[in-house]
Amino acid sequence: MDRRTLLGTLAAGAAATALKADDKDKKGAPMPMANANADYAARPFDFGAGLNGLSKDLLAEHLTLYKGYVTRTNALLKDVVAAEKEGKAGAMVQELRRRLGFEFSGMRVHEWYFEALGNNGGKPTENHPLHKGIVDTWGTWDAWWAAFKATATMPGIGWAALVKDPMTGRLMNAWFQDHENAIPVGAQPILVLDVWEHAYVKDFGATGRGKYVDAIKPLINWSVVEKRY
Repeated sequence: MDRRTLLGTLAAGAAATALKADDKDKKGAPMPMANANADYAARPFDFGAGLNGLSKDLLAEHLTLYKGYVTRTNALLKDVVAAEKEGKAGAMVQELRRRLGFEFSGMRVHEWYFEALGNNGGKPTENHPLHKGIVDTWGTWDAWWAAFKATATMPGIGWAALVKDPMTGRLMNAWFQDHENAIPVGAQPILVLDVWEHAYVKDFGATGRGKYVDAIKPLINWSVVEKRY
């Protein structure tokens, strides 16, 4: 192969790779920020008059709480980086880092939660690899959902999650304590469900978590969830 042919082949390969990457982005993969150090912006989720089974007031309060996580994440990042630039490493900086893990994770899991909610939820695609993976692991879809609901109604404050180990493809139900604790390291979230009290008490009362989980089930937008798999 001469040099001109080799260069043409390499260029074609690069173009194909770029097209694949662009196609992935169009399917919903997040694009990196142009300025990696820019402030995070709250995503414009809009649930209008509410969702079937979740009131407008509950969702409005929840979105306000989410925006608070974004604001505090930006503030903590500035404080931590400023302290590190000055060579500070004392107890105050250590606590800022711990707090950042809580606030940043709170921001991100809320984004995963909200982007997969809608009145157009519907049912999962039976021939999708995610559906097959769930059936292979739990035997039936209903058995998985029962286990997921049991996870979501565990005593405690946190999140129920369906996650995938990208190393093996194994699916697991997981419990995220608060936002950032007890998470299987490296696991890829496929579906997350907020079960902090603020997610359901206004509509279902303090003892209504199970009813809330049932109300969420038909609101899950499986086209969004399946793209994460």
